[in-house]
Amino acid sequence: MINKILIANRGEIACRIIHTCKRMGIATVGIYAPNDRNSLHVKLADEAYCVGPKDMGTGYLNVDGILEIARKTNSDAIHPGYGFLSENHEFAQKCRNKKIIFIGPSPSVIKAMGLKNEAKTIMAKAGIPVISGFNPQDQGRASFLALADKVGYPVMLKAVAGGGGRGMRVVKSESEMSESIDSAKRESLSSFGDDTLLIEKYVNSARHIEVQIIGDNYGNVAHLFERECSLQRRHQKVIEEAPAPGLQKATRDKLFEAAIIGGKAIDYSGVGTFEFLVDPDGHFWFLEMNTRIQVEHPVTEFITGLDIVELQIRVARDEQLPEHLKTIRARGHAIEARLYLENPDFTPSFGKLYHLGLPEEDESLRIDRGVIEGDEVSLNYDPMIAKLIGYGSTRDQALEVIHNGLRSIKIGGPATNEDFLLSLVNNSHVRSGDFDTKFIETNIENLRPRQDVSNQLLAISAYALMVKSDFSGKGHSPWFDNSGWRLGASLGREIKLRFNNRIWDFTLQGNTISFREEDLSFSIEGKWTGSQDFHGKIDQEEFFLEIYSDQDDFTVFTNDQKLRLKRISEFQETQRSNNQSGTLTSPMPGVIVNVLVNQGQEITEGESLLVLEAMKTEHVIRAPHAGIVKEMFFFLGDQVSEGVELLTIRK
Repeated sequence: MINKILIANRGEIACRIIHTCKRMGIATVGIYAPNDRNSLHVKLADEAYCVGPKDMGTGYLNVDGILEIARKTNSDAIHPGYGFLSENHEFAQKCRNKKIIFIGPSPSVIKAMGLKNEAKTIMAKAGIPVISGFNPQDQGRASFLALADKVGYPVMLKAVAGGGGRGMRVVKSESEMSESIDSAKRESLSSFGDDTLLIEKYVNSARHIEVQIIGDNYGNVAHLFERECSLQRRHQKVIEEAPAPGLQKATRDKLFEAAIIGGKAIDYSGVGTFEFLVDPDGHFWFLEMNTRIQVEHPVTEFITGLDIVELQIRVARDEQLPEHLKTIRARGHAIEARLYLENPDFTPSFGKLYHLGLPEEDESLRIDRGVIEGDEVSLNYDPMIAKLIGYGSTRDQALEVIHNGLRSIKIGGPATNEDFLLSLVNNSHVRSGDFDTKFIETNIENLRPRQDVSNQLLAISAYALMVKSDFSGKGHSPWFDNSGWRLGASLGREIKLRFNNRIWDFTLQGNTISFREEDLSFSIEGKWTGSQDFHGKIDQEEFFLEIYSDQDDFTVFTNDQKLRLKRISEFQETQRSNNQSGTLTSPMPGVIVNVLVNQGQEITEGESLLVLEAMKTEHVIRAPHAGIVKEMFFFLGDQVSEGVELLTIRK
């Protein structure tokens, strides 16, 4: 029996597992790194323990510490969730050695499927098509260049021990190979502790289709239909759905058959996913197998009515697959959108969630999340904070559920990607199901959310913040009026706000607000009608604003627009004006993982200078113009904060 489960994970997947355990009457043990002490999964677990060391995310990789907590709490089993230790065969083996049930497949299966080259060999022997490629013993540049010539460009570099899009690079030509190898190796080593790469042919116009399977300890393997996962950016899934739109029945049946053959070939037990590339003619190739639960499992749960975590637990406690899985049918359509913390330019976002307005759940909308209002979100973990899963009897209905849910999101604090998700959901090609894995990359400029707002909206937002202290909730007594009124004249006010990486300078004199740099003026009036609500008029145009704040950070909502503003002090403004025009600053906090230039070196516009790693993703810092590297302030391995000067360039 399994009476208590330790969850070796964090965030929304830990919360998700806890919900099922509570329903099944199973006690839960949470673990947390020191910076996660107040996280939602810690609050939900029946008991929770800190797992060191203090080096943030590494606590969740502390195998001995986790096993010791499991022993101390008399936990019968460990559920690894996804990420971290979920596909670590050594961890699974250590669980077995300690007589603790690992909720997942056997260590040997995890090891075989975790190495992409070995997985491809096994599947090819089972008769499943695989993409042509090589796993070179010689990992040098010359070897990869020679193999790329054999395979033919474009090619894909992949981390042998990888998954989740980490350590993957598409290389279109010989000139890109050197930088791509270095980047893929760094990311692979950082994510999986192994920088070995393989190379294979890149399939154009392909869709990414995966099949959910489940096997038990008695040789039974069943499929739970397919999922469409082609909407990806940087090989990371953004929106997933089930079933896959427009997939021919013959192709679908062959995919199911291949997944079951593959599952039986490795004697699979537990929940797993076979991932395939499918071309426009219905030909398909095995990509990889994930020996764990997937982020997108809720769409399968919606169309089947099953609880996949419950099935995992039942198989782990040696139950046979239920008979009804043989005759289960897919009903309706489900779509999942991943809510990430990221800026409109797709760089990572972070900070305090000082307001968390998510849509209400109902029978057609599910929210899986791992954060609560007031949480401080760092760059140490994956940037996904929640998932919206919409369901309908048709795909159009499911799209509308997701559309409405995304529109109702109001998050005060770090920037999020709901506008980008809305742009995807509303795109005509996405609506019709006409897309492949390259769709986002090739249409990125059309999909980017609008960042421009009217001068009037900026001005009335600034006005609302300038008169914020006027709202006291104490009635209309003149003794609480801080409007700046004086006998014979009004005292002028000023405020500087950062919006879209630009500083806007406003002045207020009486009922006139002006942009100092734009030489614009507007007649303005308004008042706070609640702690977050402001009603005003600017040149007779009416605005209703909803404003949330944390110290000098503000988020303004009105209709379908939002502004993230930051008040700039005189000291900050002086610092900004003293910066040299040739100074290149860091767009985010992170770690410098590669330095590609030296002081005094001549560079060209667009040349790669530094590589910064943040939220497990590499970001290349490129030269904004040609010149000479005058001075460098940071070097390999250094941690940097957002806005810090990295280097200066002399034209």
